[in-house]
Amino acid sequence: MTNKTELLLTHNLGTSGNLAVLYEPGGGVLRSWFTGYKTVYRYGNRAEQNANDWWAAVCESTHGILRGINENSISCVSFSGQMMGCLCIDKMGNPLADAIIWADMRAETQAEMINNGIDETQFYHITGHRISSSYTLAKLLWIKSNCPEIFGKTAKVIQAKDYIVYKLTGEIMTDYSDASGTNIFDLNTFKWSETILSITGLSKDILPDAVPSTMQAGKITLEAAAETGLLPGTPVVIGAGDGLAANLGAGCFKNDDAFLYLGSSAWIGFTKDRPHFDHKLRTFNWAHIEKGKTIPCGTMQAAGNTINWINTRIAGIETLQAKKQDIHVNELIDQEISNSPPGANGLIFLPYLNGERSPHWNPEASGVIVGLKMYHSRSDFFRSAFEGIAMNLRLIYDSLQEEVTGDEIVLVGSLAGSRVKKQILADILNIRIVNNNHYRDSKSFGAAVIGGLGTGIFSNPEDAAEIIHTENPVEPDKQRVELYRKMLPVFMEGYENLKPTFKKLSELNRTGGT
Repeated sequence: MTNKTELLLTHNLGTSGNLAVLYEPGGGVLRSWFTGYKTVYRYGNRAEQNANDWWAAVCESTHGILRGINENSISCVSFSGQMMGCLCIDKMGNPLADAIIWADMRAETQAEMINNGIDETQFYHITGHRISSSYTLAKLLWIKSNCPEIFGKTAKVIQAKDYIVYKLTGEIMTDYSDASGTNIFDLNTFKWSETILSITGLSKDILPDAVPSTMQAGKITLEAAAETGLLPGTPVVIGAGDGLAANLGAGCFKNDDAFLYLGSSAWIGFTKDRPHFDHKLRTFNWAHIEKGKTIPCGTMQAAGNTINWINTRIAGIETLQAKKQDIHVNELIDQEISNSPPGANGLIFLPYLNGERSPHWNPEASGVIVGLKMYHSRSDFFRSAFEGIAMNLRLIYDSLQEEVTGDEIVLVGSLAGSRVKKQILADILNIRIVNNNHYRDSKSFGAAVIGGLGTGIFSNPEDAAEIIHTENPVEPDKQRVELYRKMLPVFMEGYENLKPTFKKLSELNRTGGT
């Protein structure tokens, strides 16, 4: 990163676990350590995690990564984390219940209540986001309505990384990017919205101070040092939500740079000096590392989560074979995908296993296989699943078309290294897809950039840009582009025609009829 010898320790608090990464000068990964934790999924699109599991994972991964490392060489600790959650803590900083995470969409009734109190377009132009059960605001109002004893004891509502920063430093705050994912933050003023607080009856006191991502939140306390192995007094930088961190890790520092993150969820985003307000409210905006800049973005709920569901529920044969060969099961799934032709022999998969955000914003949407025949194979099923993910990303991409000025998208995330998946994305999006040298650790590297800026190791983002380069380009194939162009309207029609069915199934589920 620079000629200095300081090491940057980052934690990415993801959906499946915490990834600690230690960066050395020049941006190289010295060591990484992953510690998993569980997510509890329940009926009604509920998804929760125990905040103490986050802390235990951070402590374990920190101890693991520091073995043989001089603690004095750690210049700072910085964070990336899952966004749009709702963790209520009391005045002593103790969690009052499990955290409602980003994937939870139970608060549909509360989202409707918000919508009844303010014009949706006005709300969108304040927050940069539409009203949705995906966000912290609706989840907090759900707690207020359904768990009044918890709400009554709540001193602050915070995000995953904010809780860990509190455990390390004793300080409670959030950063602008995570604040922009709450549905309460005014993206025009970079302050909590008095208008939204007023219509929802919430007090600003329940919200933490919002600060720049690069701010030093505090220093490692003696108690945290004992639990983590870090040196007391080590600076802690607040960090950012994973949407912003992935943007920086993808090297999207300049205006109009575009990236696609492919992980548990998936999103397409751009760096812009202004918000992008879609007239259909299909997309949204995160606050950028620089005050005033934004990341216009569209996110789908279940990308990698769909693949993980397939791996655990369907791909038993491939999972056993992968263990025998000591490889990841996704390598065998990729082989299966390659055995099916583009279009999966007419099989279409709607990848809405956990409702959907962009572009539909429909928590009642479900996963569907359309066109299944006796002649279809496992390979067709596997290919159709990823083609369905890519087609939904194409709908997001189209909704951001007026922001597209470049001729390539940087692909990052845990699934970004797959050649066959990159080709499908290139063909369906009809644009060159490239990786960069930090595509596997984009969120963590973004957190390292933030930490470096917060401690003076970087003087500006361009310092980090100098050590990022693109690689492994994949060009769209004209014949496959044309095939997918014809399939896309059928994919869209499948969703539109099934919307009434999704609603009826959801109502049956709520009333115990299924």
